[in-house]
Amino acid sequence: MRDHLKSLLGLPDGPEGLEPLGPGSQWHLRGWCAEFSDRRTEMGYKQYCQHFTAHQLLLALGIWSLVLLLFAIPDYLAMGWSAPFQGLLAMRVGVALCVLALMRAVVRKPWLATQGLWTSVVELIGLASFMLVYVLRPEIAIWTYAMTLLMLIMLFVFVPNRLCCALAVSLVGALFTLAMVSQSRSLQTREFVVLGLALALPIVTGYVSAWRVQMLQRQQYALLMAARASNDQLRQEVEQRRALQEALRIQASIDPLTGLNNRREYEKLFSREMARARREGRAMSLVMLDLDHFKHINDDHGHAAGDEVLRCVAQLCRENFREVDIAGRLGGEEFVVLMPHTALREAGEVARRFLQVLSDTEIAFEGLRLRVQATAGVAELQAHEDHLETLLQRADHALYAGKQTGRNRVMLALPDGQVQHYQGGAMAPKEPGV
Repeated sequence: MRDHLKSLLGLPDGPEGLEPLGPGSQWHLRGWCAEFSDRRTEMGYKQYCQHFTAHQLLLALGIWSLVLLLFAIPDYLAMGWSAPFQGLLAMRVGVALCVLALMRAVVRKPWLATQGLWTSVVELIGLASFMLVYVLRPEIAIWTYAMTLLMLIMLFVFVPNRLCCALAVSLVGALFTLAMVSQSRSLQTREFVVLGLALALPIVTGYVSAWRVQMLQRQQYALLMAARASNDQLRQEVEQRRALQEALRIQASIDPLTGLNNRREYEKLFSREMARARREGRAMSLVMLDLDHFKHINDDHGHAAGDEVLRCVAQLCRENFREVDIAGRLGGEEFVVLMPHTALREAGEVARRFLQVLSDTEIAFEGLRLRVQATAGVAELQAHEDHLETLLQRADHALYAGKQTGRNRVMLALPDGQVQHYQGGAMAPKEPGV
């Protein structure tokens, strides 16, 4: 048991290792009273088992009160409605009322069942009252002795109580019995010793039985707590592993500066969207964005300012494109947006509005107010295109044409290989391929 508990608690082996049940440990058990030495651990155990203990105590008290009252019947048959009978009846009713009062208190406050104080008080009242039988019914002395021995052992094995309290009550009960027997008849030394040994036998037997049960119960509680601690630790490790896997997934799929998809991720998403577009027979377009004169920002204000601009552009992408659109960072100051269910002209209009928003946005950085513009190249997926690289090349071709013809504009890559400047409602004449 100790070795198993030790392994569950993860304690080291050897003479220098802390024994889980040894002195100084949270789980150390005091041998004579079978309780945890650590007060908080003992309180935790009592709180854990209080409802079960309360249920068992209520059952024991109910049976005790019932048996106590039933024994009034043979008293009446033997004594009639005499003064001695009335005295015994008053004793039985009084003890039964004390038992019922304790039952009511335990129902309202289950923790009383684990404290032992009031249970011991009621037991002492019952034992003291039982001594009247020796006085009022001397003719059944042998039967009374037998009942006393039975009650002494039942204090340990029938009524749930703290072991130290049950031991104290049983010793007091034995002294009561010795005193009553000595008073009712003169005992020789030999008879007194024999009676004392007879009373000690149920006390020792009950104590050892209850000690073994309570020790095992607390050891099982320690094992349960160790198992729960191991489960909690395992659960934390699982959560940490899951968080690490999520972090690795994000690291593998998300650009760390902008929070947009990196190339590996949007290539995977492109394959999925392309298959869906083929299956549903719908259009799909791609917008490539390149910030104009971005190098000047880095040269004039530093790379920190450039990073802030890239982050703001990424945020504008999240705010101005649809949730179904897939935005990513190609690298440097280039961005790409994959637009499912969108034809070439529709994508051009969305890109034009985005460039207008970008031009109107002030980017604050360390007291500076920066403005940036971008050029966009737009291409629509063609029936013969199976790879993202082909679509990117056509969008990049249109983007380069926009850089050559003035920047801050949207250029459409037409299916025939030519490039056209998109200006909104009307389209500019076609420009020859660059």
